[in-house]
Amino acid sequence: MSSDSRKFGLFRNAMKTSVHPAGTTVFQEGDAGHSMFAIKRGKVAIVVGGHTVDVLSDEEIFGEMALLEDTTRAASVVTMEETELVEIDKAQFYLLVRQNPHFALQLMQLLSERLRRADALYRKSRTDA
Repeated sequence: MSSDSRKFGLFRNAMKTSVHPAGTTVFQEGDAGHSMFAIKRGKVAIVVGGHTVDVLSDEEIFGEMALLEDTTRAASVVTMEETELVEIDKAQFYLLVRQNPHFALQLMQLLSERLRRADALYRKSRTDA
């Protein structure tokens, strides 16, 4: 998946945002997850078990797994620079899916990419052990 296909421009004009200084923990691994986030501007690190596994920036999303599964967060997210976020709760998420099928398809592609990456890391760790 190209980096452009990870971009969710749908949120670039969102008015309801929150700004977080560099070094802010947006949420921690194990926290309850009732929303997902889109990055309007800035950069965040996705951290699992103390290791950065991905860096996301403008127009990318995170936190969708806990929202979709009504479960705890699988990773921590920390801002790497001042970052403006759009928070999307479950009601807004379902509205987006119903009103914008492209959003749903793009999200499925992103989840597939992330699953493939996690599987590759898992396989590598098993062969390194």
